Amino acid sequence: MTNANRKHRKRIALVGALLALGAPLAHAGPEQDTEQAEKEFARGNLVVSMSLWRKAAGEGYAPAQARLGDILDKAEEDVDAVSWYRKAADQGNAAGEFGLGLMYGKGEGVQRDEAQARKYISLAAGRDYLPAVIVMVDMYKSGTLGTTPDLAESAKWKAKADELRAKEAALAKAKEGDK
Repeated sequence: MTNANRKHRKRIALVGALLALGAPLAHAGPEQDTEQAEKEFARGNLVVSMSLWRKAAGEGYAPAQARLGDILDKAEEDVDAVSWYRKAADQGNAAGEFGLGLMYGKGEGVQRDEAQARKYISLAAGRDYLPAVIVMVDMYKSGTLGTTPDLAESAKWKAKADELRAKEAALAKAKEGDK
């Protein structure tokens, strides 16, 4: 199967999911809908998960908006992805800020703008969002997105990334102990 065929199939699946959005679903609130959407997505039920994410995102729930941005970005629906990332970012959601920053950095769904990319990625990193912190490490190490290489700044962000990874590992270990 060619790459173009795979992209076409992704888009068809996404369109099918979007058409099914009118399907009535029990509504417990945007946070619960988002949790259920993740479960349905893990089960491979894209139609239900998209419906739940879209509903929660439409109610202004930033984590659902950011997740919907992620899904649309992967489906190469870049303009829509940017729109949802921006809505989440405007509420101070780190995942939304990071996603929007990446879109600006790649010029997908928006005109490429290194200053905007740095701005949004930096905001997310400042909220201790690990993927953004990792990008900050690389950005200052190699001098990308309009920065000049700065190994001291890169090392600072690397230490932050290590700290966040250690916290994540401790949380995962604690969860294992709770089982």
